[in-house]
Amino acid sequence: MKYIFNIPFIQQLFVLSLSCFVSVFLIATRISVSKEKAFSFLIWNLFLAIVPLGISYFAYVYYEFRKRKIDLIFLVLGVVWLLFFPNAPYIVTDFVHLRARNSIPIWFDILMIFSFAWCGLFSGFISLRIIQLVLNDRISQWFGWTLIVFISPLTVFGICIGRFYRWNSWDLLEDPVSLLYDSWNFLQLVYGNWKLILVLGFLSAGMLFAYLLALSMGEMRMRSVPSPLKVKSH
Repeated sequence: MKYIFNIPFIQQLFVLSLSCFVSVFLIATRISVSKEKAFSFLIWNLFLAIVPLGISYFAYVYYEFRKRKIDLIFLVLGVVWLLFFPNAPYIVTDFVHLRARNSIPIWFDILMIFSFAWCGLFSGFISLRIIQLVLNDRISQWFGWTLIVFISPLTVFGICIGRFYRWNSWDLLEDPVSLLYDSWNFLQLVYGNWKLILVLGFLSAGMLFAYLLALSMGEMRMRSVPSPLKVKSH
């Protein structure tokens, strides 16, 4: 139980919980006033965005339980986390559903979608930081930051597959052939199209800079947590 009580980023989790509550309250208010459930899917998308956060915390507790060793189970958790991670920033793309409606002012929908997008990004950054800290501790900081740079374009790729081809993370288990086929088609579409490559490159850089900005403002370190992550064993 000591690993659970000493988990990192307790304050950030508290803020995230409040943000999620506000988001759900906004959409509940919208449904109550408009009698429409047009944006109810945001609740499901928020749940999917929090899944990688839960996986990262489970991986952290397992890492501590195994006395800071990376084994096959941890690698499996890392792969599952990577598959679900694009769901966190994916909510930002839900702004495509924004349009003027007679029942609710558009400024309310903007605020509502932004609140869900913020929660998704915030939960994603916390989970990403946890995985990075474990890799920094077990391997090296250089490897941890290399992973961050590598994950950014993969995340954008996952978002594009989800938005334009309507695939989900679990479809890799249910229908991997069709998912890989559409992924290959998307890569062929990108190949040689320098404009699309630039767009994806800017999106990947934006993801990376947003993460760096979150770190610089929040100082997401584990100074106050009595965790072995801060001290390497000899």
